[in-house]
Amino acid sequence: MGNEYDRVSKALPGKSVAGLAYPGERGFDSFIREQYQGLVQFLRGRTATRQDAEDAAQESMAKLLRYRESEPESAWQRLLYRIAINVAHDQRRMDLTHHRSGHVALDEQNLVAPSHSPEELAVHEQQVTRMRRAIHELPPKCQRVYLLRRVHGMPHAQIAACCGISVKMVEKHLTHAMKTLRQKVGDPAAGTSE
Repeated sequence: MGNEYDRVSKALPGKSVAGLAYPGERGFDSFIREQYQGLVQFLRGRTATRQDAEDAAQESMAKLLRYRESEPESAWQRLLYRIAINVAHDQRRMDLTHHRSGHVALDEQNLVAPSHSPEELAVHEQQVTRMRRAIHELPPKCQRVYLLRRVHGMPHAQIAACCGISVKMVEKHLTHAMKTLRQKVGDPAAGTSE
């Protein structure tokens, strides 16, 4: 894996990793927005599908949140791509393990009872796609707060500390996210914050 990681610097678009610096006024949110498409393309060559690449990119960015305060901005891109390589390797290992054992890899949103008709399954798949798109369209801070709560199960106080905002602001972001997702997706379960 060391050789692959060393090649990351050469594979990145634009400047070399070592030469990049992100001024404080642009901040973490700008960095994430700027990196997303390039990271998906980078991961596309390391994952089975575009959806897997997008999932790996989002997971990588969520994991990068842990280092936002402890690492300098100039290290974020190198760290993000190192995390992404590990996430892609983990995905590949999991896919191989599930394939060998005869299991089908499904995320928890896609678990549907086998008694559902093909039409019901299609409707469910469309619902999941709309939900992912709606989450992706949330404002960056709102999206981060929502994902930390729903995906990582973090309590409001921990999200506030992680994002450098007040608990009240966490609640406002969650309320906005839930309202927006209900409007776009129409799924009442999407809006629960517990």
